[in-house]
Amino acid sequence: MTRVLTAIVLLPFFIFALWASSPYYLIGWVGAGTLLGLREFYALAERAGCRGDRGLGYAAALVVLIGFFMQNELLVVGGLLLLLALTLALSLFTAERFETVLLESAVTVAGVLYIAVSLGFLILLRVSVDATTAARLLSLFFLIIFAGDTSAYYVGRALGRRALAPRVSPGKTIEGAIGGLLGSELAALGGKFWFFKELPIAHALVLALVLNVVGQIGDLIESMLKRGSNVKDAGHLLPGHGGILDRADSILFNAPIIYIYSRLLLS
Repeated sequence: MTRVLTAIVLLPFFIFALWASSPYYLIGWVGAGTLLGLREFYALAERAGCRGDRGLGYAAALVVLIGFFMQNELLVVGGLLLLLALTLALSLFTAERFETVLLESAVTVAGVLYIAVSLGFLILLRVSVDATTAARLLSLFFLIIFAGDTSAYYVGRALGRRALAPRVSPGKTIEGAIGGLLGSELAALGGKFWFFKELPIAHALVLALVLNVVGQIGDLIESMLKRGSNVKDAGHLLPGHGGILDRADSILFNAPIIYIYSRLLLS
């Protein structure tokens, strides 16, 4: 029930951000999600014994998001390279043990790549096409992913018998994965007939398949990171859902895919 109530409270604000004429509402959601998710990522890394430079990571994440907003690839790449250079340079004076410099620098950069660069593609999609097309594409994107996640959760609880990846997440089942895929496919068809009528049915079905499979892989990757840090949830910000990463794990690797699809569709 807590899971449902949290969704009921947040969904209207999120839908408004997707369909608002101004892009800044969605940018605000992405920016806040990036910083909070990065905070959780660095906390997981610290629990696993790898301390990243949070300050540099947050600053670089903001530079990367600004680069996506400005559609300036040099700012994105330059921000990442500068982050790596500063992380290594500062370690000359701050590192207690040089044996950990490589690992800690890698963690700092990996967090920005994993979260800021991934989510930055949502901003790029929003600002690179007209507002109506962006709203429809992003609404279809989130509808497919959230329907898949929800279907996998409830089908897995009701019918799950065979473990999908027992070493990584014993609670995830093959039955739940199949239910999640079917949920994504149905959501894609529903979105096509509801608000995206010109989208070919074949596109909707293939897009749902790709997003669901990649999303389930992203979910398992985040579960692996949590298992390596010996925690159940990445955070506790969202009652019933866990942390930002627990909610966004299916989105991160899919964000570049929906942007690439937007370019193919519009071309």
